[in-house]
Amino acid sequence: MDFMSKTVYAELVPTRKDFLRHPYDSINRFLEVYKMHMEQLSQVYTEQRLRKVEEVEKRKQYRLERQREAEERGEEYVEDPRYYVGEDGIRRRRVKKWFGIWE
Repeated sequence: MDFMSKTVYAELVPTRKDFLRHPYDSINRFLEVYKMHMEQLSQVYTEQRLRKVEEVEKRKQYRLERQREAEERGEEYVEDPRYYVGEDGIRRRRVKKWFGIWE
């Protein structure tokens, strides 16, 4: 079972002997441990999403800073034509076309 091998709460899961001796208590305890595991996983994934959002914001600020510096020097800021900034603010690579067909 994937849950048993990846959870940080493996020591709290009841043993097989406990399932045979006290099935109701064991099932309730297993469900509590599973809920704790899912809360911990959701917290980890939330932190990962927040880090990605912060990284995107840093990249956006970096690009704006480079544009401002180029304007102060009187130069034109030329972005790489291979990339574009999507609606969500993420820089993406343009899809190449070959004879009108997507590669």
